[in-house]
Amino acid sequence: MENKVLIRKKMINLLNNFSADEKKRQTGEILSALMASKTWGNADKIALYMATPMEFDLSRLFEVTDKEILIPKCLPKRQMIFAKYDTKHLVRSNFGLMEPDSMVEVIPDLIVVPGLAWNEQGYRIGFGGGYYDRYLSGFEGLTVSVIYDFQKVDFTPEAHDIAVHEVFTAARKD
Repeated sequence: MENKVLIRKKMINLLNNFSADEKKRQTGEILSALMASKTWGNADKIALYMATPMEFDLSRLFEVTDKEILIPKCLPKRQMIFAKYDTKHLVRSNFGLMEPDSMVEVIPDLIVVPGLAWNEQGYRIGFGGGYYDRYLSGFEGLTVSVIYDFQKVDFTPEAHDIAVHEVFTAARKD
């Protein structure tokens, strides 16, 4: 089994070199499955993330009109909250990502959790900041991740890692 540093490096390389056509195919398949799921259907307030170009493209989910869409806002001491997504009220964070200018916290029913790799039990390897694991340690709602077929990896989680409830992925097209 590879360690987290090596897995991060490998996944970043794979994501940066992922075929645009295959990425589009898998994204469509995976988002359709997520949006057809009971988990998605039962949630009213859904937390998404502002994806970088290499990450899973969630743009289709931001267009949903029957849900309240939330996005993370990073706070000092590696803490975060979720606030309402409003294109007119976004600012660039220290990480270069867009985040709400609001400090009004909204607790989501469902969080779409980002990351780089996931194991069979739903544990994930993120970018290493620990923001989501800290937030999820006290979160009582549901969590899902949407991942490309090559992002499933065998690794042993650490004590502070939090598994997502459900992982949506595409069928491998070999």
